[in-house]
Amino acid sequence: MIMWPDRKRFAVTLSFDLDAETAWDTSSLDGRRLTLLSMGAYCRRVGVPRILELLARHAIRAQFYIPARVAEMDPNVVRGIADAGHGIGCHGYFHERTDEQTPAQNRQILEDSKRLLERTIGREVSHYRAPTWEITPDVVEALVDLGFKSDSSLMGDDRPYLVGGEPGQLLELPVSWVLDDWEQFAYSAEPAMGGVIETPDKVFELWRAEVDGMRAYGGHFMLTMHPQLIGRPSRMLMLERLIEYIKGFDDAWWCTPEDVHGQWRSGALDLPLYPY
Repeated sequence: MIMWPDRKRFAVTLSFDLDAETAWDTSSLDGRRLTLLSMGAYCRRVGVPRILELLARHAIRAQFYIPARVAEMDPNVVRGIADAGHGIGCHGYFHERTDEQTPAQNRQILEDSKRLLERTIGREVSHYRAPTWEITPDVVEALVDLGFKSDSSLMGDDRPYLVGGEPGQLLELPVSWVLDDWEQFAYSAEPAMGGVIETPDKVFELWRAEVDGMRAYGGHFMLTMHPQLIGRPSRMLMLERLIEYIKGFDDAWWCTPEDVHGQWRSGALDLPLYPY
């Protein structure tokens, strides 16, 4: 079991993939499908402000993974997140899958998206999450070469571990489909996506059970959410209930990827090394 800082029993990270219109762009027919695109615009216009207000009220720092195209479309929303003290991470340029690109294309996407996000917020961006959680070996190598500190795309443990390089230079903050709001709430008729839109109460019970499990095993509760989904009114109320439930434990360590990386680099965390 990992010994978390201050003898905390488990770690908690709230992360948000700010895909906005890039979640649907390949099916938008060059901007003709306004209804589809408006689902993504809800992310920037409504979801993010609601999330920032909730996080501020509970004094929680979260992590936002953002496609560079979103920073081009709406730099103010990205700056607002950074100015509120939250972490910013790379998430592709157009939310493109890494397994559909060549190694050279993947590296160029990383370089371009990192540069644009850093120019937008005026500080270093060194954490990464692959679009659709599809990451390839060449991307891991490029992340190490470009000085990234962490990735959050793999599912090989429910605690942080090390990948890449020798003896392991990249911190992996693993994810899980069970802790992703896309699997619970996403729906689109065309492109066909999702089948049943779950009730907030059902998702609350699912995620609360995972909190209990992570606490029992000393894991890292890495929750992945999308502002266009979790930002709906009923789901925001559910998220606040979950936050209040977790805050009921005095042994939860609320952290960002930067926090975890800092603990590892200081030697405070002894992490396993896996090939992927």
